Amino acid sequence: MSLLFFMLARPGRSGTLLSGRSRTSQSIMVADTAKETHRFHFIPLPVIFYTPETHIAYGALGVFLFRTDSTARTSNLDFAVIHTQNAQTVVEPTYTIFTRHEKYLIRGFFLYADFPELYYGIGPGTTDNQEELISYKSLRAYNRFLRKVKPGWFVGIQQQYFKTFDVSRSSDRQVPAQTLIGGLGSVVNGVGVASIVDTRDNIYSPVRGWYADVSFMDYEKWMGTEFDFTNYLFDIRHYHSLSPKTVLAGQFYLNLNVGEVPFKQAATLGGSSLLRGYYNGRYRDNNAVIFQAELRQRLIGRFGGVVFASVGDVAHKPNEFAISDLKPTGGAGLRFMISRKEHVNVRFDAAVGNHTHGFYVNISEAF
Repeated sequence: MSLLFFMLARPGRSGTLLSGRSRTSQSIMVADTAKETHRFHFIPLPVIFYTPETHIAYGALGVFLFRTDSTARTSNLDFAVIHTQNAQTVVEPTYTIFTRHEKYLIRGFFLYADFPELYYGIGPGTTDNQEELISYKSLRAYNRFLRKVKPGWFVGIQQQYFKTFDVSRSSDRQVPAQTLIGGLGSVVNGVGVASIVDTRDNIYSPVRGWYADVSFMDYEKWMGTEFDFTNYLFDIRHYHSLSPKTVLAGQFYLNLNVGEVPFKQAATLGGSSLLRGYYNGRYRDNNAVIFQAELRQRLIGRFGGVVFASVGDVAHKPNEFAISDLKPTGGAGLRFMISRKEHVNVRFDAAVGNHTHGFYVNISEAF
C-alpha cells in the first residue's frame, strides 16, 4: 500500500468530505480498457489530506473495482472511514456501477457524519464576527438510477434522504428562525430526475470534452420530509486542449432552491472545489452561482502547474444576484501525477479571496 493524499469533496453540499459531485467513478482505478485482463480488484488505501475545513484528516479507504463486461467502464464499490484534526468523523460507502454494455448507470452513497463546522449565517453579506461553531450528526442516502439514451448520455431518477440530529451551537446569540431553518435538526426526503452527459476523455484530468449534470429534486411532506422545497442543480464543464501540454478548463455551477430550505441543504460557496480560498459554507443561502476557469500546464516529468480564478455569490432569490456583488478568488497550484495510466494527480493549491485564503492537498482536479 502507498500513502496517498485523498479527498473527494461534494461542492455545494457542505458537511461531506468524500462524496463526489461529478462521480462517474471517483476512485483510484486500474486500467479502464477493454483489454483489461483482471476483472476484480480490491485496493486498500491509507488516506491523509488537508483542507481549511478539516485541517489534517486521516483514515482508510477500501476500493473494490470490477467490470460487468468488456464493453463497460470500470465500476467501483468504496468504503471510507475518516477522522480529522477538528474532531470530525465520516463513514461513507459509495458505489458507481455500469451494467453490461453500459445500459444503466447506478450511482450513490451512504453517509454518517459527526461534523462540527463554522457557521456564519445566511446571505451574501455575513461578516466574520457572526462566526460560531455548529456541531451535528447526520445520516444521508443519495442514489441515482440512470439509463443510457446514447453513448455518453444517461437519464433517470434520483433520491435523497438526509437526517441531521444532535445539533448544538457554540453561541447563544439569538438569530431569526428563518435564517437557521433546521437548527434543531431536520429530516428531508426527496425524489427527482437527473441527466448526465459525459464526453470527457479522462475523468481525473480531462484534456477535452464536456461534462453536464442537470437535475431536479422535490422534497414534499408526504414523502416524510419536515420541510417542503425544491432543488435545481446545473453543473456544466468544458475542457479544451490549447496544445499537447496545455489545457483550459471552465465550469458553470448553479444551485437553486425554492421553498423552506434547511441550513444544511442550502447552497454554499467555498471548499476545495468551488471558490477555493473561502471556507466551505462561509456564504450560504437558497441559491448559489459560480464561474471558474483553470489553465493546466504539464511541466517536467510527472510535475504540472495550474493557475485558476473564480467568481461566485449566494442570494435568497435568483433575481437578487448582482455582478457587483460577485466574490472573487484566484490562485495557483502544483500537480504530481501518481498514476500515469489513469492520469491521476495529487494537487497542492493555494487560493486567495476577499480577506481570506486557503491551502488544499488532495487527489484529482477541482473540476
